[in-house]
Amino acid sequence: MSKQAPIISASFVSSILLSAITILLGGVIYILLRSHEPQFFTLFNKIGIDNWLNSIRQSSLLASSIIPKWIIFSLPNGLWAIAYSLLITSIWSGSKSKIRYFWFVTIPVLVLGFEVLQLTEIIRGTFCIQDMVSGIVGIIIGIFVGNKITKIKNHEKNIA
Repeated sequence: MSKQAPIISASFVSSILLSAITILLGGVIYILLRSHEPQFFTLFNKIGIDNWLNSIRQSSLLASSIIPKWIIFSLPNGLWAIAYSLLITSIWSGSKSKIRYFWFVTIPVLVLGFEVLQLTEIIRGTFCIQDMVSGIVGIIIGIFVGNKITKIKNHEKNIA
């Protein structure tokens, strides 16, 4: 009886978990350590967790005064860049499909595009070179880790 490869490999599950962790960490930093009210706080109000969240934010905002500003304002962008580039790389590396090129191009377009649109004042926000650097570093890390995971995935295929 031949052994069938799992539908979703363990290495792909690792990619999903690592991406989820980086997204969550970036979100926690964004929600708990930024002093201004992000627009999506109205969602927290609508679902009824704003009071609970505000009490946690009061404590975390005190801690934010001793945390370097780049961690509060630029690291979330880098973490989200890691998550997206890791997922796209894990999904499309090794694919022969020409559509993979489209997906690989979306990585820098989405990660860096928002900063460029802020610079040109097409969208609201503040352009920050540290966000660009954080995004670029996040892309590099995500692609590197995605390629490592893909090598593990390919190794799993060869063993099966």
